[in-house]
Amino acid sequence: MDEFSSVGGPAANVLRTSDSGSHMKTGDSQLLLLKIEDRKKFEEMITYVYAGSDAAAVHKPISVYKERNANVFLVAGRYVGVSDTDLKYNRLSEEERKLVVEKLGTSTSIKFLSDGIPSA
Repeated sequence: MDEFSSVGGPAANVLRTSDSGSHMKTGDSQLLLLKIEDRKKFEEMITYVYAGSDAAAVHKPISVYKERNANVFLVAGRYVGVSDTDLKYNRLSEEERKLVVEKLGTSTSIKFLSDGIPSA
């Protein structure tokens, strides 16, 4: 497998690698929640970054959303589920955050859900 490859379709863009705002709530110490209504601020296509050195990393993608009409990306984390009102994500480690920034590139504006989403 290439170090970096892209696979996509109408609903997903996939990047693979071998290696406390008002819109964000935390359920427990490791769970982040993105309100479903706030998801409308982002493009329909979701980018998935596969980062990690263990074989299981391929089954735990990191969800990244691109803001509509902007070159700004929101890194949500590793998706774990959904409720009636929220999308649920696990927090990323510092190493995972660095890998995501490396793969998305430093010329883009990157925000992390764990840092909160500023109000519109």
